[in-house]
Amino acid sequence: MYEVTIEHPAIEEQSYLCTTPGELRDVVWGVARAQGEPIAVKDCGEMIHEVGALRSRADLDGGGTLTVIEVTVRVEPADESAYACEGHEGEDAVLLGGPDRCDGSCRPRRKFNRGALVDLSLALDDPNLDETGGCGPCGLEAGQMCADCGRCNCSRHDSCRRPTTAN
Repeated sequence: MYEVTIEHPAIEEQSYLCTTPGELRDVVWGVARAQGEPIAVKDCGEMIHEVGALRSRADLDGGGTLTVIEVTVRVEPADESAYACEGHEGEDAVLLGGPDRCDGSCRPRRKFNRGALVDLSLALDDPNLDETGGCGPCGLEAGQMCADCGRCNCSRHDSCRRPTTAN
């Protein structure tokens, strides 16, 4: 079990729990995808090797880092007792005699899933848009602003004239 932290100057640190090597690999692949650089088939073997070496550094040295394009992935072994909680085991926990909710003594088990991938992609993309004259919060590039007023979608456009298209 590993605690994985994603670090980049443009975002706040994001931490996830990976219980298997496959989940760790998914985080690293996701970090590459979030930056618009999917892992090519020819590079899969090298990336699998790098993630395996990262896992080994975490197991042997107590932690390891891997830089994926511009993002740093830091991995540390997780203290499994900090995540032990019968209240988080799903609705079957109550049926099996466990507590109906967490007693607050454990830490939440945040997983890297599709939602986390989308959030990471947006967080990494937004600063680039702002730097190039676009708008990060609404996702528009500089050339996509309103044709009438030049503002982004964060503003209301009730009085703007829409361009007509000639047929």
